[in-house]
Amino acid sequence: MLAEIADIKDNELELKLQEEDISIMYIIQHELLKQPNVEFAGVMLKHPLIKDYVLRLLTTIDPIEAVQDASLSASKYAEDLASTLREKLKK
Repeated sequence: MLAEIADIKDNELELKLQEEDISIMYIIQHELLKQPNVEFAGVMLKHPLIKDYVLRLLTTIDPIEAVQDASLSASKYAEDLASTLREKLKK
């Protein structure tokens, strides 16, 4: 996975992700949109033949902090889901 901050301002962020599935960006976008301080979060495919995606974020707080919070929230959800599945599959 190649991640790069393409542009950052006080309350805006453009994050590029390459060589990964777009679902990662959609999960982060979903978690970002749950935050009350996020005004906009969108994912865009830059080129259909290359896995090159951009996440644009507009927030009232530090955008890096918002992405970190969203990533941690998504990770926690994935851990909880995996734990629940392991528990249910044992029965």
